[in-house]
Amino acid sequence: LHRGSGLPNSFITCIGGICGVLFYYLFLTERLTKQELSKSSIVLQQLPDLMGVKHIYLNLIFGLTFISIAFILEYFFPYENDLILSDGFQISSAWSPALCGVGIGLLQLFFMISFKKSLGISTGFTVIVAQACRVQFFKKLIPSLESFTYGIQNSLTLLFALAAIAGSFISTVSTNQFPLNEKYGANVWSSFFGGFLLLVGARCAGGCTSGQGISGVSHLLIGSLIATAAMFGGGIVFAIGYGLITNDWHFHDL
Repeated sequence: LHRGSGLPNSFITCIGGICGVLFYYLFLTERLTKQELSKSSIVLQQLPDLMGVKHIYLNLIFGLTFISIAFILEYFFPYENDLILSDGFQISSAWSPALCGVGIGLLQLFFMISFKKSLGISTGFTVIVAQACRVQFFKKLIPSLESFTYGIQNSLTLLFALAAIAGSFISTVSTNQFPLNEKYGANVWSSFFGGFLLLVGARCAGGCTSGQGISGVSHLLIGSLIATAAMFGGGIVFAIGYGLITNDWHFHDL
């Protein structure tokens, strides 16, 4: 998304992400998958199965609840307020977060019905790196990447990632914000290591905020619920710590 919006050093973040994928499959994947989880493991189970409830009922309950919460929050805390400075000047425009969330959910539904494929961004980086396995040397060096090299499922994952870049570009251009200026970005080293850690973490967890948070949670997978809670929990802890240290609770200097 940052790449599509022209954010400075976003390309460096992508390079860091690619290096993170290489690091994971070169040094971590065999250690982490040496003892695979049994199919009876709770993290591989779905919440409806554990509760003995039909999937469609629990999915409807969760879906309607979350959609209602999103629109209620948007009603009482309008997102437009975040776009206005203290002097009343509107710095940018944006789309409704609640409607965008519903749109992503419908996109997930389309992918599942049409292609039996869930959404996910971090796997797109894996697919990019896996193309090196078309060369025999890399195929022998990183055999665990071979499964990401070919096939329509991998092509769709890459297409989804590229479409996200294109969508970000269209969004920023249509709102006269392209390219995003430096205040929204980070320096070179922070960009690189941020991308590196992000992809290492996503591969270790088996998915990123889109793979686990959107796709996994939509299936009510226990492991995805745990991973998503940990992601948001970690972000909240960081935000509190950052605010206490800098007294910048609006994160203007972040």
